Amino acid sequence: MADRKAELEKKKAKLEQMRIEKIKKQELEKKKKEVSESDSKPKGASDDDINAILSGLGIPSTASATTSPRAESEASSEARTETGSVVNEPVMIESTPSMITSSKAISLGFSKVAQTSIPPKEHIAYNKETQTPTEHGDREDEEDSLSVDTPGGGGRVQREVQAASALAAEDMAKVTRDERAGEEQKKEARIRILTEQEREELEMSEGFQLFLSRTSRVVERTVTTRDALDSFIDYRADADKKDAFDSKEAVRVTHKFVEERWSLGRIVASLDWSPFHPELLLAGYGENQQMASSDPDGVALVWNLNFPGASPEFRLEESSRITSCCFVRFHPHLIVGGTYLGRICLWDNRVNKHTPVQRTTISSNAHTYPVFCAQVVGTQNAHNLISISDDGRMCTWTVDMLAKPIETLELQKPVKSMSLPLNDYNQLVVGADDNRAYLVHRHGSKTGVQSTFESHTGPVTSVHCHPVSGPVDFSNLFLTSSFDYTVKLWSVKEPPKPVYTFEGNIDYILDAQWSPVHPALFAAVDLQGRFDLWNLNNDTEMPTATTWLEKQANLALKRVRWMPSGNTVAIGDNKGQVHIVDINEHLSQPRGDEWNKFVQTVQKMKTTPSWLN
Repeated sequence: MADRKAELEKKKAKLEQMRIEKIKKQELEKKKKEVSESDSKPKGASDDDINAILSGLGIPSTASATTSPRAESEASSEARTETGSVVNEPVMIESTPSMITSSKAISLGFSKVAQTSIPPKEHIAYNKETQTPTEHGDREDEEDSLSVDTPGGGGRVQREVQAASALAAEDMAKVTRDERAGEEQKKEARIRILTEQEREELEMSEGFQLFLSRTSRVVERTVTTRDALDSFIDYRADADKKDAFDSKEAVRVTHKFVEERWSLGRIVASLDWSPFHPELLLAGYGENQQMASSDPDGVALVWNLNFPGASPEFRLEESSRITSCCFVRFHPHLIVGGTYLGRICLWDNRVNKHTPVQRTTISSNAHTYPVFCAQVVGTQNAHNLISISDDGRMCTWTVDMLAKPIETLELQKPVKSMSLPLNDYNQLVVGADDNRAYLVHRHGSKTGVQSTFESHTGPVTSVHCHPVSGPVDFSNLFLTSSFDYTVKLWSVKEPPKPVYTFEGNIDYILDAQWSPVHPALFAAVDLQGRFDLWNLNNDTEMPTATTWLEKQANLALKRVRWMPSGNTVAIGDNKGQVHIVDINEHLSQPRGDEWNKFVQTVQKMKTTPSWLN
């Protein structure tokens, strides 16, 4: 193919050389014609006229004197014409004393004739058409320039040029066809049928799995979004009462998250909302007694609230069942969790695998019992992971390095829950199986357990410090729930007795959580599947709203977590389901006087007789 192109280039060069020679030949013929006309005698001139002119100059009009120079001039002109070149030769006229009859002497000599060629002024004209000629126009101009008739073989040159051009065009078309044929052959060579082994290797490759996961998620989201849209909605009609809260309706279950293989039949052990993407919800699950032998004991799923009908965004796996998990507040891609075997695991959703990127080892320097508490505390530039196991060992870790804890603290209490007061990273409150809650200091002159809060008659299942910041500081208050069917309100400044006890349930209360926006609102769930909302500014004796999520046998609600906006809560049960419940705005959003009213409510609860608590 390269030789053929080189041959075409040579032919093009030869055509260009023929055109140049043709132009030179035309210019040479034109110059010869001009010289011959300038050297010839003017028409109409006679011998008498010439003799008269010579006589006026004092030159005798003899035949010998005039004939010889003219003959010489004609001979030299003929010689110049035969050679084809113009030579500026001097004109010599011989004179003798006998030939001169005038009294005045005439002096003759040699002179040179200079020829000057001034080209005509070039006239340039522009038009409003495109300045780039088309391929067809170029071809016509080239043919016109080659069709000039010149004497002495111009037609033959034109025919040769046309023949060579046709041959070159044919060769170029052939080369193009050959190139296209070669490309098609290469394409056919690339497209081939994979063998069964090659297909399996491709399907198991990391790149294919990542591509399949992303594209299937996009398609699934698109289908889910289309199902959520109503093409027949009429905005002129009244709003659909099914989609709007009734004035008397406080809560409403919108949907639930469940995955048949990975979550169904497992206990929801932990819930957490993403601090970077409020629509993402993390749920940690325990083991499933009826799962396949190849499935891991521990699974964590990340659900997207914007696509309730879609599959989980991420799936995280661990060989031991997960007892606690949370998003790392200062790293949007990291998730940390504790397991039943005492390991701390770290997952990174940027990595295309389901297993942890880091995990601790089971050793005497770390945890050897189930880790029910794990939370990241601190600031953006200085933060650590705190974990507490069932044997009361508290470890502090660097999130990026889980090989060994930074420090350990022995609480010697069977801790099941943990919470930190607002903007306080030194002290924390823990709930234990010995029916008590404890105030613990991490640093300072005296570390460990500082205060004991005892009033429950059953194991403490959850503890949560007041998280709402506002005109009044309530960070000293915290809630505890217990197997004794009660929720109690405490103050870290007033141990050991509670501020108030909330009763009314007839089964174990497994979790209680403050609202993140309303100072006097909290939610509680129990073993019977009951969900309660308490607005303490309205009533301290009975919950403001109560609902049973589903009428299923043996349905127990294990965990409840508020969305950061305060309008939605997520509730996990013992069957692997996560229920999303919307709260009516008139109940979830605080008014301007809620803080002052809550101050009065707390003072009123403190004056309640102690025997009621």
